[in-house]
Amino acid sequence: MQNFEIQVPKEYQYLSNWTDFDNIMPPGHIILNKSICGCGCTDYYLTNDLPVILVSPRKALITSKLKGSRTAGKLFYFDRSNGGDVSNTISAMGDYLSFCGGNPFGGQLLVPKIMVTYDSLPYVVDALTNWNLMDQFTIVVDEFTCIFTDVKFKGSVEVNLLHQLETLPNRTVYISATPLKDAYLSVLGQFQNLPYVTLQWDPSRVETVNVYYSEMTSPVSAIGQIIKDYRRSGVFKSKNVGGQRLDSIEAVFFLNSVEDIVRIIRKYTLTPAETLVICADTTSNWARLKRVGFSIGTVPNETEYTTLNKPFMFVTKCSFEGTDFYSDSSTSYVFADCHWDNLALDISIDLPQIAGRCRSKNNPFRKEIFYYYKHKNSNLEGQMNLNELLQHYADKRADSIQQVSELQNVTHKGHKDRILQAQEKNHYTIDYVDAVDNPDGTWSAVCNELAYVSDIRAAEIKANQYQSTYQMLSFMRENGFVPKDQNAQHEKLFTQFMALFDQDGNFERRMKLIVDTINYYPCLEDLIDQTPVIPYECKEYYHELGPDRIQRCAYIEANLKRELDNVRRASMINIQLEPDVVYSNAAIKKMIQAEYDRLGMTATAKATEIIKYLPDVIPARYTDEYGKKQNGYKLNI
Repeated sequence: MQNFEIQVPKEYQYLSNWTDFDNIMPPGHIILNKSICGCGCTDYYLTNDLPVILVSPRKALITSKLKGSRTAGKLFYFDRSNGGDVSNTISAMGDYLSFCGGNPFGGQLLVPKIMVTYDSLPYVVDALTNWNLMDQFTIVVDEFTCIFTDVKFKGSVEVNLLHQLETLPNRTVYISATPLKDAYLSVLGQFQNLPYVTLQWDPSRVETVNVYYSEMTSPVSAIGQIIKDYRRSGVFKSKNVGGQRLDSIEAVFFLNSVEDIVRIIRKYTLTPAETLVICADTTSNWARLKRVGFSIGTVPNETEYTTLNKPFMFVTKCSFEGTDFYSDSSTSYVFADCHWDNLALDISIDLPQIAGRCRSKNNPFRKEIFYYYKHKNSNLEGQMNLNELLQHYADKRADSIQQVSELQNVTHKGHKDRILQAQEKNHYTIDYVDAVDNPDGTWSAVCNELAYVSDIRAAEIKANQYQSTYQMLSFMRENGFVPKDQNAQHEKLFTQFMALFDQDGNFERRMKLIVDTINYYPCLEDLIDQTPVIPYECKEYYHELGPDRIQRCAYIEANLKRELDNVRRASMINIQLEPDVVYSNAAIKKMIQAEYDRLGMTATAKATEIIKYLPDVIPARYTDEYGKKQNGYKLNI
């Protein structure tokens, strides 16, 4: 592999502003490590003067670009997702190209930019070849590491994509901010001798991301606690910036499991009004979400987010790679469990992708990630160590190569179908034998080296990145993150709280300190509860009255005692209403006041308070003795 480094001039914050960028790179097929997310590389190829085919692993990435402020209305998406006759889509692409200008394209109206997912590229290539236009296009393979990470579920698509790209003479750029290491790329013949270009940015362009890590028992319980804290305080995180309190009122949960997302929706009664689920657009995902009253959402773009964002956004891996998110106040939560392949996030690839997703520079929480993880369980009996696993995969690869050799002269389509069906069912757990289509219409059996690389990579992630907290933190530091222990941060904040609490014995100021601290830092509530030197009465007031009532009582102890006494007495109020009877407001008020008097409460009754004591009561209208409509209440039965 030939390595090149290109220094990005300091004056360019984004590649989309560097008009001559592509001209200084090596010709032909190349790998481009753009080094950082959000640098405008995709936008560069979608807005420059080159006819481009952007090949994307994700429909969500394409949808994001279709809505972009610089690209909206100028791109053609070769969309086959609606089914039907592909000739209609090909015809629409022909109309788009005619609109773009002459042959060769001169940008008379638009420079053609065609976007297509990995599986649809053959249709685009065939059509452009038939029109004698294919040689004019630069091919850009965006987020190309997905070719490796998706192979277990889309192996035939990925191996056919590489097979076709290898045969095309077009200028081809494989782009990622987080490419796989050379040891993996060198396994594949397509990448062995390609120029590998790494962009070097001015240090001021590279942003530091703090990762606040914490061990978890499960993503469902960890997210459940976050939801409970939010519902109690109304914020996810708060910070002081220049003397001003800034609140995070949106959370993005990066959780690569639709099943877990559905469990969370059920367990914590989330609603579509407050929750957005961004995941792969598949029949099984639609079915899972439909069972809980949800559907697959789309990411609001930079002009929509202020009105369409919701407090809870769940994002699976297929959606966060290359997709732009916008928010002025979102907090990012990431969940990794190496016991499950889909949840074993790669710190060197997945975490940088997640860190680069929020594109709103004014979001004060955008350079923080709250990372919840589970260690590898080294006590499981019968599990293979790393060396044994690698040998197992090497043997499986050798066996697959032998099978491919024996299938060299097999041409019957039925055999090809059996190979593809077996891998669709087994996901390469038995062998790596796959089938690729040839330009002449025939097919060939191949050893899917992508699946082999995927296996050894998954084994090394579990063994090297999650064997211990120490190893996990080392990987974070190696990849430019600043890891910080969430619990240590809590302890530091709690120490500061206790110093203020101890230095002032005034009850009102102490009570206000407790309320303000839990309001700003909900994570400290449990520590405050467990600290014996904090008077039990203070904790009692907080839990039974809540912060709003405490504030209305001006933090004064006598007021709080009286309010707490009223609350407790109110729990003994007993009001009985007859079914199918509408009671006037005056009658309801009289019943409540009678109970207040019986219990020795000093409060003055209001009719609207009936809802507190009888949750099954609803407002109702009745006609009085003079024939006028009046307001009242009745039982909702």
